[in-house]
Amino acid sequence: MWSISKYLLLAAVVVCLSVCFRLYSQLASLNITTLIHHQFKASAPPPTISFYKLSLQWPPAACHGMYTCKPPIPSDFTIHGIWPQDSNDEPIPPYNKNNPCTLKTPTPRTDLPIKLRPIEVYLTSIWPNLVDGLNLTANYQFWEYEWKKHGTCSDYPDDPLTYFKSALKLRLGIKTIVRFGRQTSWTVKQVADEVFHVLKAYPQIACNLNPSRTQKQLWEIRLCYDRPNPGQPPHTLINCTNILRVSKGKIIGPCKSLSDTIFFP
Repeated sequence: MWSISKYLLLAAVVVCLSVCFRLYSQLASLNITTLIHHQFKASAPPPTISFYKLSLQWPPAACHGMYTCKPPIPSDFTIHGIWPQDSNDEPIPPYNKNNPCTLKTPTPRTDLPIKLRPIEVYLTSIWPNLVDGLNLTANYQFWEYEWKKHGTCSDYPDDPLTYFKSALKLRLGIKTIVRFGRQTSWTVKQVADEVFHVLKAYPQIACNLNPSRTQKQLWEIRLCYDRPNPGQPPHTLINCTNILRVSKGKIIGPCKSLSDTIFFP
């Protein structure tokens, strides 16, 4: 009797060990597969810069529907940013130390007040934070945001002075963007054609809505520049890929068609 019980106990132990081993093998396999999956994702290279987009915003529209701005509100196009884009017209993501876009160490945004001091006056005039453009602290918060999001994976990750000066130079080189008067309405296509007539390259147009959300407005005109040779700033104007911004197959923003009418406040 004892002998039979001993064999039954031994059999139960063997079955238990077999089940445990199979369970452990499955978990180990799952963990290895998951690890390989994460390693594969992490090793995917960051996108390559194809061109730069100089985004110019129209302050009367930006401050009448998007921001609450302190006066004075500029009456000329000001810089929103200069953005490195990939071949699909998607923004290059910010610097990520786990999957770096560059071998260089990007300048930390906290260093910008020192690095940008030589051009501070020009930035305040041409690249202001429209919410409070005369407030230097507010301006630096805006510039630091743009640097972290778009500058750290540009061609100048360790040279913010060149990055910001490149946008200033491009903007100062444009005397006229559109020739139509304020308080007028145009289709998106008419605005794009006007920019092409003046600058000989098609832009990207961005719209916003007025405070009552009843009218589409001309918010931004974005100009595209070919990626320059190493050591040079962007300078060659090219046609933008999309007159209205498209991301993952969808048009972004209130304007959905080139025939949409937009107001120029």
